[in-house]
Amino acid sequence: MNEWKYRPPLLSPRFGHEVAAVGDDLFVLGGTDGDVGYSSVETRHARGEGQWHYVSPMPVSRGSFAAGVAGGIVYAAGGIGSGGAVLDAVDRYDPERDEWGPAPALPVPLAAASAAGLDGRLYVAGGVVGDADPAEHATDAVHVLDPADPRPHWVPVAPMPTPRARFRLVATETHLYAIGGLPSRGQDALASVERYCPESDRWEAVAPMHKRRGAPGAAVAGTRIVVAGGGPAPVGDPTARDRTAEVFDAGTGYWVLLGTLLPHGRSSLVCAAASAHRVLAIGGSANTYGSVVTIPDVLSLKLP
Repeated sequence: MNEWKYRPPLLSPRFGHEVAAVGDDLFVLGGTDGDVGYSSVETRHARGEGQWHYVSPMPVSRGSFAAGVAGGIVYAAGGIGSGGAVLDAVDRYDPERDEWGPAPALPVPLAAASAAGLDGRLYVAGGVVGDADPAEHATDAVHVLDPADPRPHWVPVAPMPTPRARFRLVATETHLYAIGGLPSRGQDALASVERYCPESDRWEAVAPMHKRRGAPGAAVAGTRIVVAGGGPAPVGDPTARDRTAEVFDAGTGYWVLLGTLLPHGRSSLVCAAASAHRVLAIGGSANTYGSVVTIPDVLSLKLP
């Protein structure tokens, strides 16, 4: 059986961070160690052992934000900034120039949303609107930005059937998938998965995961979606950190729960594909022997 193997760790331990892939380069952005919010960005090649190094930081520190790639540009949207304020600001990063610049702001301040790029457009979905709701009820709203538009602006599209925050939005070649998450801060996590077709502007339910997962990591590897960690319990519960991973095969339409376990239960991690058959689990909040710690660990798994 294949096992998770340690790779060079991040330079900074992080949770509430994001990852973006441009070509063969991975970028890990922002997040926090629990005390300090980060604006820093680390990068490595997706393939190989992967030594990390810093590139230009984001203009502002942010955690629990959404990041995606459209047209080879990385976008960081919303999140929680310094002082705990929920942001509507969006910043764009050009990897070739190693430069950040402003992008159109979100229609509303959003935290714990998720983003993905598809067909040159950037989609931002779900999350918690503003900071006036202590229960942090999730929204079902979805907005899309077309950077090629002469006047780029966010446009609403069909909402998700299920409001979600702390979930993962990933893109295959043809669809978006909204995976897991939490309806609110105090509720149990979701196992449900919904798929969006841009051509029809419609969502539909697909097979649920085997496990309920809030704040999991997820990545598309080849034709499969891999989800790791997360957990079933509400925010703040130290048991809300799972060691399992599962794989969705679009051909069969079902999830397969892998027998391989992460060394420790982990949530608020990110995942990225190193190839069509290998996935990375990066950073997060781990339950190590009963203590919750922020980790820089990077693990690699060869898929069956």
